[in-house]
Amino acid sequence: MNKFKSALIKLSAGTAIAFTGLVAANTANTSSNQVQAATSQVVTVNYVPGYGIAVWNNFQNGQTTGQYLKHGSSYKVVKSAKDAQGNTWYDLGLNQWIMAKYTVNGVVRTQAAVSQPVNNAEAAAKNWIAMRESGGNYNARNGQYIGKYQLSAAYLGGNYSPANQERVANNYVKSRYGSWVNAKNFWISHGWY
Repeated sequence: MNKFKSALIKLSAGTAIAFTGLVAANTANTSSNQVQAATSQVVTVNYVPGYGIAVWNNFQNGQTTGQYLKHGSSYKVVKSAKDAQGNTWYDLGLNQWIMAKYTVNGVVRTQAAVSQPVNNAEAAAKNWIAMRESGGNYNARNGQYIGKYQLSAAYLGGNYSPANQERVANNYVKSRYGSWVNAKNFWISHGWY
């Protein structure tokens, strides 16, 4: 009887250890799928000039910290995560989370470039216009206006590829406004560009 109890206890202990290892492995996989370390990514806040975006203490059911990051300011991302609704969040360190949809990608800093300032006003203005015009969708259509930047079909010449949309949009903005920042300022004043 003592041998049976001893064998039962050993079997139970072995099962418990195996189960604990399985749970730990599954928990580690779930966490690594939700939160990913960033690789020296820099993002620029792309909201509305004169306003900022809220900083949260967590990407899952967090609360605002009372801090707001100003439009056009740039920050290094420590890691990124997706919440239960599928929204991407960036951790700026020290549990300071911001929603990715209010940012544009900045430059990836190498060791040599760390001392150089992040200047991303053109990219931020371009992204701002794209989000207002089409939500950033290359397939968006509104009558004769097509694509990410809602350009006239005549401008695109029948080629609606993303590469052509980018090229034509850059040429259009450069010839009409001189820069994406100027185009954005015009859009803010007139509701179109």
